[in-house]
Amino acid sequence: MIHTVYLVRAIGFIVIGVTFASIIVETNILSRLGVLTKGICRISNLSHGSVVALLACIMSSTSGKSMLAEFYKRGKVGRTETTLTVLMSTFPVVLGESLFRIHAPIAVALLGPAVGGVYVLLTLFSAFVQTLGALIASRLLLPKRACAIGGVDRSDDRSIALDWQTIKKGIRQAYPTLRKIVPILVVSMLAIEFLLSLGAGIYITHAFAPVLNLLGLPGDVIYVLIAQFIHFTAGYATVHALLLNGVITDKQAILTLLVGSMVVITMIYAKYSFSMYVSLFGKFGVTITAINYASSMIAKILMILLVVVWY
Repeated sequence: MIHTVYLVRAIGFIVIGVTFASIIVETNILSRLGVLTKGICRISNLSHGSVVALLACIMSSTSGKSMLAEFYKRGKVGRTETTLTVLMSTFPVVLGESLFRIHAPIAVALLGPAVGGVYVLLTLFSAFVQTLGALIASRLLLPKRACAIGGVDRSDDRSIALDWQTIKKGIRQAYPTLRKIVPILVVSMLAIEFLLSLGAGIYITHAFAPVLNLLGLPGDVIYVLIAQFIHFTAGYATVHALLLNGVITDKQAILTLLVGSMVVITMIYAKYSFSMYVSLFGKFGVTITAINYASSMIAKILMILLVVVWY
């Protein structure tokens, strides 16, 4: 069965994100956020809307990306900028939403600083590499923007309006989008969960077995991947048991965790991210999913090579 709590949370965050984005656009507040966003805008060449969505991802990945989707559908953000903004949000999301709230304390507590601590740092560095790569690409691919506050055309400027009429107008603007997004999200998540219940997840897990063999890891670490498929905490516990029994060394444990994280990422994209991006961005969501997933895998491979060469 699909996780009802996650589905309800995903729908809730998307409704909040899209509605909030619509209200923000109607208030005209984006034209007044130059003081807060011009630095990031100048560094990245992103528009103010993309920067606001990027900052929102620190608090909630789903809400921030929902805001970005609303800006995209209104034609305020192009495809290239949308894709790069999603990629650039990787480090803020990992830092603020996932790692230090859940993963890091459990990893360090179970595996100790020598294994858990190094793995957490490598996870952070992996996310940083993705964000840095997207930042470099944005500077190369996106046109330079006039980010100075004084560069705004005051002839089209209007005062910021945040009253009940503006809020109602924003909600009305968001409703047609939500009417399309929510059913697609639910149907796609149910369909993928059905495929995984037929055993597709096990095939995904075993697909990474050749990577373990290539790294010269013992056959017992395949149980870590299977455990990671169930839950990341089960993967950490399995690595802990293998370490205690002397089956693997610290270096092998870190390599196993990195390969295991690739399994976890694959499952997240299969279960949740694909559905979310397609529901938010339509067919373009498939492209965003593919690029974001490929970026994550490349970053993890770089971390594995780093451990092989330097650890």
